[in-house]
Amino acid sequence: MNPAFHDLQRQAQENLITFLRIEVDLAATFRSMLASRSPEDRVRLLGQIRKVVGALRQFEPRVTDRFVRSELLREANKLDEFLLATRT
Repeated sequence: MNPAFHDLQRQAQENLITFLRIEVDLAATFRSMLASRSPEDRVRLLGQIRKVVGALRQFEPRVTDRFVRSELLREANKLDEFLLATRT
């Protein structure tokens, strides 16, 4: 196959992994902001965390590196557990 195609595939994987790791970092930021916010802001932040979980679940299967994929799946599971524990 064309080497340029392989380079493009590799770059696409790197970009996807970077995007998903940024999403995980965003969720951590949203979590840290929860304690100091109004109830309305908390609802909004929890919604943002749910969106991160959705992105992780949607795109994690496209990650070809098994180690990275399992790392992202663990993060999604941790966020799901956090969201379940935060329900009132």
